Amino acid sequence: MISISSFKKVVNNYDYFLFDQWGVLHNGSSKFPMAEECLSFLKKKDKCVILVSNSSRPTKFSINNLDKLGIGNNLYDYCVTSGQIALNFLEKDIYNKYGKKCLPLKLPKEKIKFFNLDCTNNIQKANFAMIADLKDGLTILDFAEELDKMLKFNLPLLCANPDYLVHNKNKLSMCGGTIANLYSDLGGTVFRYGKPYKPIYENIIKKIKIKNPKKVLVIGDSLWHDIGGGNKMKFDTLWIKNGIHRSQLNNGPEINDLIKQYKPKYAISDLKI
Repeated sequence: MISISSFKKVVNNYDYFLFDQWGVLHNGSSKFPMAEECLSFLKKKDKCVILVSNSSRPTKFSINNLDKLGIGNNLYDYCVTSGQIALNFLEKDIYNKYGKKCLPLKLPKEKIKFFNLDCTNNIQKANFAMIADLKDGLTILDFAEELDKMLKFNLPLLCANPDYLVHNKNKLSMCGGTIANLYSDLGGTVFRYGKPYKPIYENIIKKIKIKNPKKVLVIGDSLWHDIGGGNKMKFDTLWIKNGIHRSQLNNGPEINDLIKQYKPKYAISDLKI
């Protein structure tokens, strides 16, 4: 892992830059000081900028949020969310194979509306379950009973946000990906479409017409999702240290084990030039 102090040092080596959003460009409510400057610098050098998010909302909502934060669409070439990819694959992977009746796992009403879901709370009538973002304060125990019943009825689980954790108002909160991983470990069938899973990257490669993976740099704060996803696709990676793992940085053995496992090519404390 090569530690760098400026994003400029690696820019000339790549043509395509895949940025995570939350934790790299903004914190959900405001953009980070150097985010716009870094994106502007890339556009001035005619680089291709792609923003990738594990948001469970369709892409248009992510674009609207970026506009509100002051990250205009002149600063990037393409934006895509895990929610959009899940929506794209819903009919092929879920409806055509299992049916359309959904068991919502703590699913907000807005997500039910976005995905136009036909929901039931009767597990015996459900064809699949779905999980997305979670309210603060929930734990694995809040899902234990439902997961046990889902296994009994062999229900597949659609996870529209595969993140494990999110920093929200300086607090760590659990995301749907933690529950999806548990269900998979228990033997359940799980469909996930965001980072680090291939469908979201395949969408980008097709849309942007990327031919050479060695010309792609992934920039993200999650070793599990951003760096892990980049590795799967044979892309080089830049890890933003002061993101989702910042509480682990003082725990040498824990963070070192993760670094050894995911092997980011570069590391920088925060996105800056």
